Amino acid sequence: MTTYDYQSIENLLLRLLDLLLKIFTNSERNEVQDFIDAGEYGLALETLVDIVIEENKQISGEAFALVCELADVMQLDKKVFEEKLRGHVTDS
Repeated sequence: MTTYDYQSIENLLLRLLDLLLKIFTNSERNEVQDFIDAGEYGLALETLVDIVIEENKQISGEAFALVCELADVMQLDKKVFEEKLRGHVTDS
């Protein structure tokens, strides 16, 4: 079983959320923040990505890179996130 640096994951998620501050509503931000506060980091990342897709938001290349980094760190399939976010990255 792999041990994770949960503080590092949380810090990356909070950094990502800060990058999206201008494009997320307070309600959307709070929804993701609630999962982070509960330690549900996978749900936080998936919810964040789902909001981008469902609300047809555009994210920066920096935010996209953070999503991919988080997927790697949490040992999630990065390709799934890359596919989901295709067409939603502004400066890539």
